[in-house]
Amino acid sequence: MTHATTPGPGRSPSLRERNRARTYADIAGAALELFDGNGFDSTTVEQIATAAGVSQATFFRYFGTKEDVLFSDEAGSTATLIELVGNRSDPSPTVAALAEPLLAYAESMTGPGSPHSRRMTRLVMTTPSLEARSLRLRLRWEREVAHRLADEAGVVIPTLAHTMVGAVAVSCLTSALRHWSRDDSAEALLKLVREAFAVAAD
Repeated sequence: MTHATTPGPGRSPSLRERNRARTYADIAGAALELFDGNGFDSTTVEQIATAAGVSQATFFRYFGTKEDVLFSDEAGSTATLIELVGNRSDPSPTVAALAEPLLAYAESMTGPGSPHSRRMTRLVMTTPSLEARSLRLRLRWEREVAHRLADEAGVVIPTLAHTMVGAVAVSCLTSALRHWSRDDSAEALLKLVREAFAVAAD
């Protein structure tokens, strides 16, 4: 699967890169509009391609499946989350210490760099056919957080404690996302994440 390319540091994007980024955005935007209007399951790749003004072959150069429109940044989102965990102010391997980085991650989801996060989150959380893919991403986050905690402890394989802490912390974030409705504000999501960590602490 091919995605829009990003130029290296200090280099302006070429015309080809700008065109690829524009096509990527056009396809993703068209897909989200159709998912919102018709439902994810009722939307076809052919409809997305037509709405975006591209061929189906072009669609598949950017996305392997229509699911990938919603999950295209799995690796990037995981890397961002783990970087925030690694830079947390409290280095202890506890659920409480992970509240700060997961709140920061939730905040990054609602910033100007993620204009479609709320729509995508609502679609993922309310579409039964996407549950398996969503669970796979959640398990990836849990696994990577546990490995980060293990690295910090100087061990290769995460202990049961590392696994449990990662699972509970990630669950706080995903539970908040599940309750973040379409009309809620970015501040509402952060409040939900804080409440989830408070429940975990209790």
